[in-house]
Amino acid sequence: MQHVYRLLACAAAAPFAATAVHAATPQDICSTPRASAPVAPSGLEAAATRAEAALAQTRGQLTSSGLSELLDVQDGEADAAQATPAASLALARYCSAAGEAMRVAVLGSDQRAASYFRTALGAATRVEDDALAGRIAYRLALSVTQTSADPGTRSARAQGVVPEMAQDLQGLTGLARPDPCADVFSPAFDSDSGWASTRLSLDCSINRAEASKSWDIASLALLQVARNALREADRSPQSTGYLRESAAEATSRGFDTAPLIGEAALRRDLLARLVEAALDAQSPDLAGIARALGQLAPMVGEDPTEKARLRALQGRLAAARGDMPAAAGLMREAIWYESASPQPLRLADWHLLLASFEPERRDQHVMAAYNAIETIRPLLPAYDPVTEESMFKLRMEPVFRAAVVSQLGRVRGGDEPVQIASVQRIVESFRQAEIQSTFGRDCVPPRIPIEPAQLAENEVLLYPILLGDRVELLVATKQSGRYERIELDRQVGREEVTNLVNRMTYSLGTSYDNDWAPVSRELWSLLIEPIASRLGPDSTLIIIPDGPLRLLPFAALRDPQGKFLIQRTGLTVAPALAYAQPGDAIRSDPRVVAAAVAKDVELRAGFFPELAGTITEATVAVGGEEREAVQRGRLLENFARDELAGALRSGRVDILHLATHAAFNGRSERSFIVAGDGAILISDLRAMIEANRSRGDDLAILVLSACETAVGDDQASMGLAGTAVQAGAVSAVASLWQVNDVGTVELMKAFYANLRAGMPRAAALRAAQLSLIGSGTDNADPGIWGAFTLLGGWR
Repeated sequence: MQHVYRLLACAAAAPFAATAVHAATPQDICSTPRASAPVAPSGLEAAATRAEAALAQTRGQLTSSGLSELLDVQDGEADAAQATPAASLALARYCSAAGEAMRVAVLGSDQRAASYFRTALGAATRVEDDALAGRIAYRLALSVTQTSADPGTRSARAQGVVPEMAQDLQGLTGLARPDPCADVFSPAFDSDSGWASTRLSLDCSINRAEASKSWDIASLALLQVARNALREADRSPQSTGYLRESAAEATSRGFDTAPLIGEAALRRDLLARLVEAALDAQSPDLAGIARALGQLAPMVGEDPTEKARLRALQGRLAAARGDMPAAAGLMREAIWYESASPQPLRLADWHLLLASFEPERRDQHVMAAYNAIETIRPLLPAYDPVTEESMFKLRMEPVFRAAVVSQLGRVRGGDEPVQIASVQRIVESFRQAEIQSTFGRDCVPPRIPIEPAQLAENEVLLYPILLGDRVELLVATKQSGRYERIELDRQVGREEVTNLVNRMTYSLGTSYDNDWAPVSRELWSLLIEPIASRLGPDSTLIIIPDGPLRLLPFAALRDPQGKFLIQRTGLTVAPALAYAQPGDAIRSDPRVVAAAVAKDVELRAGFFPELAGTITEATVAVGGEEREAVQRGRLLENFARDELAGALRSGRVDILHLATHAAFNGRSERSFIVAGDGAILISDLRAMIEANRSRGDDLAILVLSACETAVGDDQASMGLAGTAVQAGAVSAVASLWQVNDVGTVELMKAFYANLRAGMPRAAALRAAQLSLIGSGTDNADPGIWGAFTLLGGWR
């Protein structure tokens, strides 16, 4: 593969081939194949030093505006001679720092970060600096893990391991390949799934780090291989065997590298994490785990948290050997030590593990774990500081799901209403915790959830609960006055439902095939058929979806007679009941502000192409002629940030219609809409909307018509659902995937006409969707009208 590196060397030399004085940005310098800005090595070295210092001090808190000050290079005359090793080394350090800044900054871009890292890796390879190359490849892996949620890389396919990929990956990836860095520069790298590209990058990092004896980077990369494989095993059950083997192989190799790390605290932490990952992977290498624990034990001092972790890992090893009494005893010691910690952040984990060691007392231990997680929830950070995994997924979700299963198992006889109410409270707390973990407790304070008795006569409230081995439904109506449990005859678990949802959304979102039709009937039979008798033409179904069901276009589910769910009832979806207030009736003359971006917009976060139909669509929203609406300040064409803020301050606004690009990737600080002059964070949009609320006027509806999540991207769907909540709107209308201009305009015409005719929100959207279904045109395709969903208030 030497020719690959030779090509990269040519690109790396380009920044030093000209002599003019130039102010250059990271995009000029590091974005292959455009690396052509004339900048001297001294300028790059200085900028790299500034950026790395800032990253060390303000990790995760960089702003996009701060990137220019850190990274834009204004330098004197560059050396016109042929590129030197020093020049390539400067380029590698600069592009590595620029990539990391772009990766962690607010309004940064993982896609662009990955481009910068690949330029840096090529330059480091050219000068054979293996230590630097290993660090760069590790950073690259972290960036490509997230690119599936980037606005520039939206994909209709989930970025996981599909069945046919698993076999290919066994040859494509692996720790024994002769030069795992070569494929990072292959064109196929960009088209690989997020998991595959991450694995290729980590294999490269391990290879270079071990060659340079950079044991910290090698161990971190091996840990990431294991954790990524375990996450993908959850997402791709058909490939679980291969993925668990990959995780186990990586941890066994990590047991050799981690003890060689020089820094004591990092050595102890990574060795413990590798042992935990090996146990999670059900590694057969129990002897290796025992040796690693033997090395770990002397490293543990008097810190009760570290003692607790050691005892817990020793207990898990005992359980893996079949000695459950010893495992339970060690886990009780772990609980005792953790309870003595000022911040017992793992207490729930240890209680939950004890439940698996003592099944006869499982319910008691699970509820102890649930009580512990409710206590420490405000203390947990959003992301693990080492692996950058969601702490909600790691620490909270397993406890909540175990608590639900435990409470459902206790439902019997005369206690049934009480126990089912307890299940509902746990599920609702679970949903709220996920929202607050993503967006912050202060940004999204919950309201008091509506009670069944407060529902209208024609409203039906549904909680679908996806468990490992089955699906359960909780349903409430005004007539019942309480939650009822519906057990399904079919034993279909979370994995199968997730697969069905992904198939349906992929089929509808891409128009690739008609697979959605049989799948929609299967999902109907699971989720809707048990409550179908409660639905009617005048009813509204309020759904609080579980996990992957947030991606599901419920309106397009079909009954056995071929009728869509939206033909049977109105619909709304909410991430949690506390964030789904019914809402008051909308005025018959709602004041609408419609803001649209039709032009190309270039941001540090990426390039956003023109949206041709947005001006027409926004004109429809304001209900008047374009020129008149512009003059009245209600239609903002290619709007600037200040224009939008001014329009929201100028008077009552009932509906804000945004026809523009947006990024929803499940991380509050990285979700934004695109204005004509830059990006607007969702938190900043909320502040603008608060000006409206300060006059006593809630924003009734936020319409996000040109914004789509990546189909199959559950994290992005969380961002979309949470945006309505965080923005402070009573409800939102949004599209789950991109819809053509004609279909969007027709649906919006009908939707706004229905609102102005006095229809409630859910009824107005339903009637608009029904008008497209009955049109007899291409717009009758569920891939058009099925993309639109109502989030939040429905009345």
